[in-house]
Amino acid sequence: MTGGSGGGEPTSAVREVGHAAVSRAIYGLMTVLAVLQVMELHPPSAWQAAVSLFGTTLAVALVDAYADSIAEMLSRGRTLLWDELRAIGRDVAPILVGAQGPTLVMILSALGLLTVDDAIDLAQAVAFLFLFGYGWRVGKLLHEHWARRLVSGLILVAIGGFIVGIKAAFH
Repeated sequence: MTGGSGGGEPTSAVREVGHAAVSRAIYGLMTVLAVLQVMELHPPSAWQAAVSLFGTTLAVALVDAYADSIAEMLSRGRTLLWDELRAIGRDVAPILVGAQGPTLVMILSALGLLTVDDAIDLAQAVAFLFLFGYGWRVGKLLHEHWARRLVSGLILVAIGGFIVGIKAAFH
């Protein structure tokens, strides 16, 4: 048995998955989708789009690292050691994971291989595909049946779509 059945004690594979890494990766993807939604309404140049997309997720990762650093210093009552700071950096790195594919798509646009509008659409599809992948992986860890894995992936995509919809409604 490679995953859980949805109840009881989590398997060792589920316990090994880092809570913070998964939540930060999903948060990073949601950030990417929000930025892409704004770009869809107000398309920038291709290079501006690539820089904005990666820059926004980098800024979110840096803010997260700063907040974690402050929280750790307060909880420990001292400044952090270099190894502790590097660990925080590793912890926030998953925020940037979701930006890589969509940023690459925008770079392809900057190189003239896609129009900006097409690149934004493709970048959104890539971000949703990543969300589905995370959802599928969660489903794989928690459920043995492929249908429940599929539902897990689709639920995460639906949540991403809902977030984008909220962003669009209030922008």
